[in-house]
Amino acid sequence: MTDNESCLDVMRWLGPGGRLLPSQVQPKRSELTYELQKYMHILGPTPKSCLATLADLGLSDPEIARYFKVPKNIVTDLRQVWNIDGEA
Repeated sequence: MTDNESCLDVMRWLGPGGRLLPSQVQPKRSELTYELQKYMHILGPTPKSCLATLADLGLSDPEIARYFKVPKNIVTDLRQVWNIDGEA
């Protein structure tokens, strides 16, 4: 096997459709519905902290939703599930 072949194998393994990058929403969080999990990745690697920070800065749910281009009810529901205070 050449270096080029092993490089291609790694790229197939890690690339789109590979076995390490699941096509379903990950990780599963028991406190969130499937609908909320679909949008959670948009908030980055630490979605709860991200949402709490933006709420602490005084952004409203519509402002946060507009920034991330998600429905307002998703932001509102995430704040309720995670008990994040602030202006709704």
